[in-house]
Amino acid sequence: MRRSESFRFDRLIAVLAVAVLTAMTLIILFGYMAVVEWRNSTSLLAERQASKATALMLTAFTRDMSGVQETVLTSPQFTEFRFDRPHEITDVVASAFAQYLYPETFFVWKEGSDVGTTVFWCRQDRQPSWAGVPAKPVLFPVVVNRQPKVAEAIFQQIVLDAARARRLSAFEIPIDGTRYQVVALLTYRDVFRDHLSEVVGFTVNLPWARAHYFPELSRQAWDSVVGSGAGLSLSLTDDTGAVVAGAPADRDLRLTQRAQLRPLFFDPDFEPSASRDVSLGQWTLAISALNDPLLRRNILMANRIIAVGAVSALSLVFGLSLAVYATRAGAELTRLRSDFVSAVTHELKTPIATIKAAAETLSRDRLTGMSFQTCGRIVMMEAAHLSHLVDNLLAYSRIADVAHTYAFDPLSVEALFNDVQQATEGQLDQRGFELSMAIGDGVPHIRADRSALRLLFGNLVDNAMKYSGEERRVLLNASREGAMVKIEVVDSGVGIPADEIPLVTQKFVRGRQALSGGSGLGLAIAQRIAEDHGGTLVISSVVGHGTTVTVLLPAAG
Repeated sequence: MRRSESFRFDRLIAVLAVAVLTAMTLIILFGYMAVVEWRNSTSLLAERQASKATALMLTAFTRDMSGVQETVLTSPQFTEFRFDRPHEITDVVASAFAQYLYPETFFVWKEGSDVGTTVFWCRQDRQPSWAGVPAKPVLFPVVVNRQPKVAEAIFQQIVLDAARARRLSAFEIPIDGTRYQVVALLTYRDVFRDHLSEVVGFTVNLPWARAHYFPELSRQAWDSVVGSGAGLSLSLTDDTGAVVAGAPADRDLRLTQRAQLRPLFFDPDFEPSASRDVSLGQWTLAISALNDPLLRRNILMANRIIAVGAVSALSLVFGLSLAVYATRAGAELTRLRSDFVSAVTHELKTPIATIKAAAETLSRDRLTGMSFQTCGRIVMMEAAHLSHLVDNLLAYSRIADVAHTYAFDPLSVEALFNDVQQATEGQLDQRGFELSMAIGDGVPHIRADRSALRLLFGNLVDNAMKYSGEERRVLLNASREGAMVKIEVVDSGVGIPADEIPLVTQKFVRGRQALSGGSGLGLAIAQRIAEDHGGTLVISSVVGHGTTVTVLLPAAG
């Protein structure tokens, strides 16, 4: 395959790969956008449900907490009863206790009476500790009594609020060690609110309300306005983050709707200044849709689809990369084999043509200035060259077929060097090279296949002669290195660039400095033979100074 054809083929492969990757990217992108949009729409629907439930629950809380002030305290029956007959309105108070859970007591004061005569109506089943024990058991759900000390403590703040002309007095006060919220409706005799005529109010036990009222109201309101099957969850926390009702709020801000709620048992819009005297901070009402089964299922499915799509995309990219790599590797292998065939054909034709010319000269008795011995020597040299090429081709076939076996026997380094000298003597004489051999002291025999090592070092010496410079000399050195025998083939040639050293031992690969012919198999065969013998082949080279090929082989025994 020519280089221009190879370049066009590579461009075609690159264009096809880019087209496939672009199409695949668009498909994945649009699929991802569709799945994400589906997941977001499901989340948005759940978010809206949570927002609607939050508004409904907040309305339910505020209406119930202001219900006593708006409906009970304004009842005209509180103004019509006589102080000496407080039992006349126990039915009204009992009805209020039954409808609203949070009032613990109601109280009434009228103009002209002493504060100590204030009447208190208490729950029979939840009497405050400061109310005392009735003289006899009471079967009616309302207990009536008078507590002058409690009334005086309460009216200290009410008198201050009346001096400010407030219509509503709301504040917190400790009674008998318990924190209470007091809410009282103030009625004046004149339009200028100078003369207080009547006070109707109630008290709320705040610890009890926190422990019982808010959890119970949350449950009742949830069942009535939201429903238990909505897939939502409620959380009511105080200003410190402690849970009052429900479960701890989820941290997913998008799927959790929050609203602020102040525990005020009156309508703050009725008397805005009254809420300043209540020290309870802002509570948080949170409704979460994170536990919605439909939402969880859809998000789980969306995440699975995205994960499967991502894995599929990565697998497709990986497969496409392997296909492109395999295609390019096949094209490169085809090119290398084509170059190999061309090189081998040229290498075979040269000695054959020389032998043919020598034979023709001898057959026609045309020796002019050439002796029979010279002509025979040429034939022998070219025949040896041809034999070397055939040996490399046979060795290549053995490399391709790992079933080839070696005959390992002890071999002296001296005998190996003699074999190499005899195998390359003709080429050395023809090219004018000198082969210098040196064997160190104590070099042991090596365990080797003699013909394979002859081919190994014959290729190395042949390469050294091909790429040598002006100095026509090749060094062959042997020394002992532990349990190994180190043999070096040194030349003073053009050298090999550092980036090509890992490549030149591959089949069909020839370096950029390879100006003469060759098959590109010599170093590949040499490395394979060295590895089959349990040794290694290492190349070190400096461009312009020469190359040293070091072969380490195990010693015999």
